[in-house]
Amino acid sequence: MIQRSTCAIVLRVVDYAESDKLVTLYSRDLGRITGIAKGAKKSKRRFVNKLEEFSLLQLLYQTPRIENGLFFIAEAELLNAYLALRTDYRRYTTAAYLNELTVRFTREADPDSRLFTLLQWALASLERNDNPAKIIALFHLRLLAAVGYRPELSACGSCRLAITTGSGHHFRLVPGSGALICTSCHPWRELESTRLSPRTVAFLSNAQSFALHQLNRLQPSRQAAAEAMVALHAYTLHLLQQDIQSWPAVYALYANKSCPTAQALTDTSSLQSCGSPF
Repeated sequence: MIQRSTCAIVLRVVDYAESDKLVTLYSRDLGRITGIAKGAKKSKRRFVNKLEEFSLLQLLYQTPRIENGLFFIAEAELLNAYLALRTDYRRYTTAAYLNELTVRFTREADPDSRLFTLLQWALASLERNDNPAKIIALFHLRLLAAVGYRPELSACGSCRLAITTGSGHHFRLVPGSGALICTSCHPWRELESTRLSPRTVAFLSNAQSFALHQLNRLQPSRQAAAEAMVALHAYTLHLLQQDIQSWPAVYALYANKSCPTAQALTDTSSLQSCGSPF
């Protein structure tokens, strides 16, 4: 069978049988795929130190023989190990969250080069230790846009109040609509701690308009990064209707003390009733 080549990022690795590994990857031209690497657990040449989470690889592979079957991974060349992401707990936890988001929001064999480039940018930024909480918020926001769930951050979705830092108004990203609503239109209480300050909204709005290579110029405060993370996580729970397993660890590292508990934010049922108020 003909072997082909592709560039891919490792999302997840699971031991399989006595000596094999199942590897989930996101490829530039194949999208998310799952392949089997025969003998990978005992390999001393083809796969040693290569099939690791976050690694950027050049793969030689064979396509599945049956529909929805496994790709056969013949060889792997390591292009970038992103070693710091596996040796530093904070960066590892962040990268694991990004990988899980990528898995949850993509389908098998549905390529999008924008997602590949976005994930590669995020991992490289983490390797440089460029404010992991900021990277989470930026990656999450751009991922949502790429898959068709771009939040509307220009103004309040009800009264069209503009986002100005001196207005004194705060906002909330409504999970059911992806739009903002201001405190004047809907003085919420039950999710007060998921509010977004005008500075946080401005940070996210700028992130939507900047080119990918310009995103590292943005320097949000710790509070703004935390607010953005919590709001985007709540929005994502509503979209997926399932928990994100790596969120509690991320929350414990980065979320502001004024945010709700991790348990409250991972309880999907508590968000299902929070539909759009307008």
